[in-house]
Amino acid sequence: MPGNLSLKNYLTSLPIFAKYFSRMKKFTQTSFLNNKIPKHFGGSLLKGNPKAPRPLSTKHALHLILKSEQAIGKNSMLQKKNVKAIDRIFRKQAKKCGVRIYHLVNVGNHIHLVIRITRFHLYRKYIRSVTGLIARHVTEKQRGAATVAVKPRSNAIRKKKFWIARPFTRLINWGTDFKRVSQYMNKNHRQALFIAWGFETTNLEDIYLLNTG
Repeated sequence: MPGNLSLKNYLTSLPIFAKYFSRMKKFTQTSFLNNKIPKHFGGSLLKGNPKAPRPLSTKHALHLILKSEQAIGKNSMLQKKNVKAIDRIFRKQAKKCGVRIYHLVNVGNHIHLVIRITRFHLYRKYIRSVTGLIARHVTEKQRGAATVAVKPRSNAIRKKKFWIARPFTRLINWGTDFKRVSQYMNKNHRQALFIAWGFETTNLEDIYLLNTG
């Protein structure tokens, strides 16, 4: 090794290592810690069919929000018959899918979770399982039947689904970001203070800072 070169620079100059370091540099530049890369997806922010995949990471926590348009009144997820059952569904499926739950808050018509996943395909399995099981439990309907007919002003009948849009998710960095979300979850036990981020509020600055106004 030439005396004027560091070990890394020397290895980079060798063809066999050059490709490796190039890949490592590219990976670092596209890290989820890079603020230029979107860390949120879904909810009311999603328009049409998305071309980009949902940002997911096994190294970061995930703030997940599910909102229902049917979970009101007697179908509220805070009804006595629903509270324990919904909590049990989330935790049982989490064990099956390798999901760690840090926070789980049922707000009646929407649910906040802070989780960490271990496999991307298991995250998809987890979401499919919990959303289907909760919809069937709350509406007391069989699989595939958790919809109601709605007749809008145009007289055309459409099916009203249990869940609104696709789940809203945001990757959470460890440290200040995770602490802020945890404080929000722990402090706002009065459900009226919770906001369906990504659904009721679409301002990204408010979403990232959990700005309740």
